[in-house]
Formats: sequence, structure tokens, C-alpha cells
Amino acid sequence: MNSASPRARRIVVVDDQAEFLRIARSRLTRDACLEVVGEVTSGEAALDLVTRLTPGPDGVLLDVEMPGLDGFETARRLRALAPDVRIILTSASVAAGYGAVAGRIGAAFLPKNRLSAEAVLNLLD
Repeated sequence: MNSASPRARRIVVVDDQAEFLRIARSRLTRDACLEVVGEVTSGEAALDLVTRLTPGPDGVLLDVEMPGLDGFETARRLRALAPDVRIILTSASVAAGYGAVAGRIGAAFLPKNRLSAEAVLNLLD
């Protein structure tokens, strides 16, 4: 590895669908710029994992529509627990207003159909 190469950005992926977790890992780790350091299937598990990771992740890719704690509430709680972590909310639904709600929480919104390492890296910066 050449010394000018940036370190891989560390990301946690949160989605209640195991298939999406598999797809996300595949898309996000195609090159060495992103490292998936955790995958969990609920908001509660995300809160626990993010607070236990050392060093903490650079970002959390978080599904909006999950049973129990939805992505918005998980993001609100994450913001309080880990204020420096970038939160990227995602959904297969393009319901009007998701981006605006994400912005009010201090998060970004990325539709699942636009998920790529490049898109996530742009939102982490």
C-alpha cells in the first residue's frame, strides 16, 4: 500500500433484511476505501454496537423502515451517543420528506437504489 493512500473509512450497516446486508457489504467493499466493521439487524443492536466499537466507525448506513426502533429514532439516539459519527439513512421507499427529516436529525439520505461506495464516501466527507 502506498503511503499516500487514505485509510479505509469504517462503516456499520443496519438493516432488518439480511439480504440487504449482504448486498450492501458487496457494493461497499468493492475497493479498499470502505471497510464494513459491523452489520446489525435492529436499531437497538446498532446503538449497542456503535458505542462498543473502538475506534468508533466513521459512519452508519441506517435503514429507515425497521420494526422496533425505526431509522429516524435510531439516528436521533446515535446523534446523542456518538455525535461525530456520520449517519446516512437509506430506504427502498422514496417517500417524500425522508431527506428533509434526515437533514433535521443531522443525517444524510441515500436511496437504496443509489447505494455505492462512491456515494457513501461522498456523504462521509
